[in-house]
Amino acid sequence: MIRRKNNLSLPVRIIIYMVTILLFTVGSILVITASHFNNQTKRYHEDILRRKEKSVLSAIDYEMDNYPGIATKDNIHIILEDKIMQIADINKLNIVVYDLRGNKILTTEAKTSTFNVLPQDILNKLRTSNELVITHKENGDQGTMYSSYSYIKNYYNENVAVICLPYQSNDDFMQEDMFTLIGSYGLAFGVILLFGTLAVYFVTKRTLNQIWSFADRIRETEVIVNNMPIRYDGNDEIKVLVDSYNDMLFKLKKQSELIVKQEREEAWRDFARQVAHEVKNPLTPMKLMIQNYMRKFDPNDEHLTEKTMRTGNILLQQIETIAAIAEAFSDFAKMPTRNDEKVDIIEVVKNALYVFPMEYIEFNYSPEVILMHFDKQYLNRVITNITKNAFQSIPKDHAAKVKVDVVLTDGFLHITINDNGSGIPVEAQDSIFVPKFTTKNSGMGIGLPMVKKIIDDYDGTIRFESKVGVGTTFYILIPYHE
Repeated sequence: MIRRKNNLSLPVRIIIYMVTILLFTVGSILVITASHFNNQTKRYHEDILRRKEKSVLSAIDYEMDNYPGIATKDNIHIILEDKIMQIADINKLNIVVYDLRGNKILTTEAKTSTFNVLPQDILNKLRTSNELVITHKENGDQGTMYSSYSYIKNYYNENVAVICLPYQSNDDFMQEDMFTLIGSYGLAFGVILLFGTLAVYFVTKRTLNQIWSFADRIRETEVIVNNMPIRYDGNDEIKVLVDSYNDMLFKLKKQSELIVKQEREEAWRDFARQVAHEVKNPLTPMKLMIQNYMRKFDPNDEHLTEKTMRTGNILLQQIETIAAIAEAFSDFAKMPTRNDEKVDIIEVVKNALYVFPMEYIEFNYSPEVILMHFDKQYLNRVITNITKNAFQSIPKDHAAKVKVDVVLTDGFLHITINDNGSGIPVEAQDSIFVPKFTTKNSGMGIGLPMVKKIIDDYDGTIRFESKVGVGTTFYILIPYHE
């Protein structure tokens, strides 16, 4: 069964992504719009201040031209003290005059909002650029206070004073325009978000239903047992995926049949080589013994009976070896007929472990009784083979310890067998379930392949973890069928 790790469905995730992108876009547009309006407002007020500055300087030039004499830094306050109020009223703003050192000498302000002494950085800017310098200062709810600073020059273009024009801006109309535009943006994006969300939801929901229908068809397909192609009558993008899957399924079936055939042929060839090798080993000494017996045969030898019996016993022993080889491979090639019955798994495992030294075995199980349909002989072979291998892998100078755990959980029977033996060499681990493969000095090497064959027959899995010099743990997982 396919389980979705993410609790959110695909349509919801797509909507979240879309809303996130839209909100980011809206936020970016709002920031850009606000920045644009602020810059536009600043330029607007600076342009007003520049126009007023030109008008005021023109009026001051007019007064200096009418003065009987040349205006200087020493008499500029005398020239302007009677006229500065009139000039301020005409231009509807306050005027502040400083001497060249930055000291305030004239002002029309009722309440001082400018510097009594000009900061040095303003004087430095004026000396450097010799042009208009505009500063601005935020006054909270009252808006922004702009101030322009420039030199008053006489007929000879000499600097005689510094004029400051403080200007209190009124941004209400600009802000109103900005909020109106932002409101329009918000309404438009709200409509886009609403209809876009609905459209994305229904489109993705429809596509997702088709995908889940496709997934259900795949789950119904038995890939190993019965490779049934998926039938899909639609004519959309999913049909391309279905057609590709059906093509892959057809190729997979052909390749699987070829691989199975090749593996079967190779397995039988390997079996034949192994049987020939194992049978040849005892036949060679048997042949040499018979030839030696015939060559030294003497009917008058007083020890003839003893020699004949000894030779016969050796031959019988070798014949039994050949019979054991034949029986072992016969057992693997043809397992007994599976006879499932309702058995207590715990009881069967206990009985299988009783043939081993119980003082070295730790057996844990949960629950106390596990009733399950299983072949008792098959389960006995599984436990016996792995436990026997565990004891045989433990060096004689080590205190043997084998731990067996049987647990029923989440609909699966878990069997774990752990030992403190010498472990399985790394180079041997890939072939541990191959018939006739063994790391022991005795045995046919078909115990673990037989175990795997039994586990596979019950749709289970078997795996192991092994560390040389530490030990090996086998993990068996079988679906529970009561």
